[in-house]
Amino acid sequence: MSIRTGLTILAIVSLSPIHALAQASGEPRVLLVGVVDVAPFSIKKADGSWEGLSIDLWQTVASELALEYELREYASIEPLLEAIQAGDIDATPAVAASAQHEVSMDLSHSYYQSGSGIAVVLQRGGPAWFGVADRLFSWDFVRVIGLLLLVWLGAGAIVWLFERRRNSEMFGDGTLKGLGNGVWWAAVTMTTVGYGDKAPRTLGGRTVAIIWMLASIILISSFTAAITTSLTIDELSGTIQAWRDLPRVRAGSVTASATMRFLGEHGIAAEPFVDERDGLVAIVDGNIDAFAYNELVLRYLARTEFPGQVRVLPGTFDPYQVKVAVPAGSSLREPLNRALLKILDEDDWRRRAERYIGSHN
Repeated sequence: MSIRTGLTILAIVSLSPIHALAQASGEPRVLLVGVVDVAPFSIKKADGSWEGLSIDLWQTVASELALEYELREYASIEPLLEAIQAGDIDATPAVAASAQHEVSMDLSHSYYQSGSGIAVVLQRGGPAWFGVADRLFSWDFVRVIGLLLLVWLGAGAIVWLFERRRNSEMFGDGTLKGLGNGVWWAAVTMTTVGYGDKAPRTLGGRTVAIIWMLASIILISSFTAAITTSLTIDELSGTIQAWRDLPRVRAGSVTASATMRFLGEHGIAAEPFVDERDGLVAIVDGNIDAFAYNELVLRYLARTEFPGQVRVLPGTFDPYQVKVAVPAGSSLREPLNRALLKILDEDDWRRRAERYIGSHN
């Protein structure tokens, strides 16, 4: 009877998934858990320790299953996934699941569902005319006006030189007043007002007038385009409502990211950036109009590192689910899933998760 009881106990223990994680000596094996610094899933602090949504989740799972582990840092997600596929590590707590991942590794139940999002520059409060006023009194605008005045002065001075003697009633009466009349003529001619109170009569003056009228067409068109662009560039982001609006603005994303691949598949050209922080800096600096990337990452950075500078548009595209990944055939998958189902159903976990994702999701 005691022999049968012993064999039954041995069989139950040998079939336990957790037992498979123990070494032959009976001591629990220290699991290697791969991580990469991608806030807010996993964040490496200044002292070398780690925190984040997926880190907190893994710590809770490890406590539930009585697992010992150590974290192994990777520079990016690509070598981390390769390590999982090769079995060099035992788990990684945050993978944006895809069909390809399901083939090359085992994935847990999902603990977060989202997609790609779009960040744009934060529109300042107040009427739109406040922004126009800021542009009108900006240094760039003043420089354009100054350059225009110099051009008027040059054209007016040339006409005055031709007209000052033979057309003194219009361009005479002293150097200062004559130059003033020349600048007035250049201004009204360029703007096509043409009051007719000043007009050249000499051959040289009329030749200059013809050249000036032709040049004015080009100059006034360029000036109008520059001013229009200057006054409306900040309004571009307000017209971006979804990813289908990205082809008509300057967009960016992280090189080789899932979002970049999605945009490429839909014929949307996006400027590549090394990481998401560089992309958000480019928005603040006005180098791009929109930056597309992982929605949760964008929201976290907008709240913690770029407050009052960028905002993330509501809604997502190219949806994904975040899961824990283990090597194919790993005995950890089943106990991991059971632990996750228990943890995710607890109010305590939801409160802890809001620390990183807020109340948005």
